[in-house]
Amino acid sequence: MAASLVDVLKDGGTFTEHWGREHQILRGAVDPADYITTDLIEEKLDSSLLRWPYFSVLRDGAVPHTEHYTTVRDVIGHQRDGFPDPVAIRRLMAAGGTLKLNQLSHWHRPTRRLVEQIEAVVPAAVDSYVFWTPPQRRGMLPHRDASHVLAIQLHGRKEWQLFAQDGQIRSGAGLDVDAERPSHTFVLEPGDVLYLPHGWPHDAVARDGDSLHLTLTLTEPTPDDLLQALVNHLVETDWELMHRFHATTLEQRTENTRAALLHGAGRLDDSAWTQLALASMREVTG
Repeated sequence: MAASLVDVLKDGGTFTEHWGREHQILRGAVDPADYITTDLIEEKLDSSLLRWPYFSVLRDGAVPHTEHYTTVRDVIGHQRDGFPDPVAIRRLMAAGGTLKLNQLSHWHRPTRRLVEQIEAVVPAAVDSYVFWTPPQRRGMLPHRDASHVLAIQLHGRKEWQLFAQDGQIRSGAGLDVDAERPSHTFVLEPGDVLYLPHGWPHDAVARDGDSLHLTLTLTEPTPDDLLQALVNHLVETDWELMHRFHATTLEQRTENTRAALLHGAGRLDDSAWTQLALASMREVTG
């Protein structure tokens, strides 16, 4: 089923006409059995080498100190902290906390394959997170992500509210959301996939039991990313500019740098420039 999710992201796929403009829900689009399960998460909490910050606990946006849900384990004769304390985590979840797994693709191979497939067809860096939320609870307050979002419901039901009025959608992430009047309200069932354009404010609450969903954030290069990519490219390719500047006056150095930037920007086509930025972004996330 992973391939079908990737197919809807390709040029001409289901999401193409909605990309960056409006949300979309695909009902029953994937088989939840192809993704991570609560049983596997329980196993990882009890007996794996998973360490903080690959997991955290949230309740309405509040995060307890790590000492309240991590423990020390003996690793080949060395005492190492930051491992999950399964008893403490389950106690926090029973009190309304959401277990959040961060950068799932770093250690869960099926998610890694999915991320690689998406990055092969979408010009974005993809991060992966799992939210396991108890009934009638939320992990995060209403917020915006500085990225496109795919939410894949894997277990239980989750009610989403969107706040897509004029002035609410912005380029940066943030909590400054007017959550009094939602523009859209709906419930995701297992197998449903939600697409949210970049910067759309949202809120999600588990209904009728525990909820487990996988969130993929798809971050396209920002102007900052593109500028930094160009600078990095010049640093790597223009030896004379970078290593002979001491033989020039400051005025010449400034003019040479300006000329190099203009020449570099003109020489790179849009696709090559984008790929340089994406390579740096994906190296950070991967």
